[in-house]
Amino acid sequence: MEAIFESIKQKPKFVLDADIAKCFDRISHTALLGKLQTFPVMRRAIKGWLQAGVMDGQELFPTKEGTPQGGPLSPLLANRALHGLETAICSTFPRDTYINGKRIRWKPQVIRYADDFVVAHHDSEASKEVQSIATQWLRELGLELKPSKTRITHTLHSYEGNVGCDFLGWTVRQYPVGKAHSGKVNGQLLGFKTIITPSKAAQAEHQQALREKIQQEKTATQSQLIHDLNKIITGWTN
Repeated sequence: MEAIFESIKQKPKFVLDADIAKCFDRISHTALLGKLQTFPVMRRAIKGWLQAGVMDGQELFPTKEGTPQGGPLSPLLANRALHGLETAICSTFPRDTYINGKRIRWKPQVIRYADDFVVAHHDSEASKEVQSIATQWLRELGLELKPSKTRITHTLHSYEGNVGCDFLGWTVRQYPVGKAHSGKVNGQLLGFKTIITPSKAAQAEHQQALREKIQQEKTATQSQLIHDLNKIITGWTN
C-alpha cells in the first residue's frame, strides 16, 4: 500500500487494476518446474508433491495443474511462477520520454502481492499496452486475467466509469480539494488529496463477521457481547 501511495502521491495516474483468474488452481506445472532453477532431487520432490492429487472423502482427484491451496509451499511456488512479470512489463518501456519538451518518467510502476497486482502509468494507451503484455506473459503459465475484475481506471478522474482502484482490501482514490487540504510538492499546491480506505467488500465482510457473532451470542450478557465484539472490531481496525 505504501508503494502505491508513493507512486501516485505527487501526480494522478491511470491504473491497471488486474485480477488473475484462479491463479493457484491453474498454474502450469511444466512452466513452474521450468522456473525453479533447483537441483534434480528437489525438482522431483516438488513435481511429486504437485501431482500427488487431492483426497475428497474416499476419492482421489488428480492434480494436473495448479498448486493446492492450503499447502505450505503453495504461496512460495505461486510467487516463483509469477516472478518476472514486473520485468516483462517494465522492460518494454523506455525509462523516460519527452512530452511537449518536458522529460517524463515513462516506465510503469508495478506493485504485486502474490497473485494480486496493479500497474500505474501516466497514459491510458500505455496502460492498455501493459494489459496486453501481462495477458501474453501469463498465457505461458496457463493463466489469464479475469475480464470481469480487470479494468483500467484513474486515481482522480472518471475513466470509462471507473475512479480509483481496490487492492488487498483497500480502496485507493484521489479527490479534488481546495488549498486548505491540498498536498504540496516543492511549495506548489497539487489540488488533490490521496485517501486510502477499507474497500466496500472488506467492510461488508467485517460487518458480516459482527452479525454472525451477535447471532452466536443471543443468550450472552450485554457486557460479554460488547467484550467479544470489541475484540473483532479492534483486530480488524488494527
